[in-house]
Amino acid sequence: MVVVAMSEDEDEAAYRRFIKNSGINFVTVRTRASESNTLYGTIQIPETYIIDREGILKRKFISAVDWNSPEVVRFVLGL
Repeated sequence: MVVVAMSEDEDEAAYRRFIKNSGINFVTVRTRASESNTLYGTIQIPETYIIDREGILKRKFISAVDWNSPEVVRFVLGL
């Protein structure tokens, strides 16, 4: 599994500070809010997309996700 976080921060310095101060150690990218909606159909932040190895969208979570919930754990383990 690979995790990629996308930020809509307009201020690049604020984005970099947040990454550093939060100890985030996975891939992150920054985009404008208007691009996010156009490119990914984003309607609310945060959103999570589960994409398989072939690049097919398997599931989209709108809003925060409890990654320890039985439903989410079953889904991820079943990929």
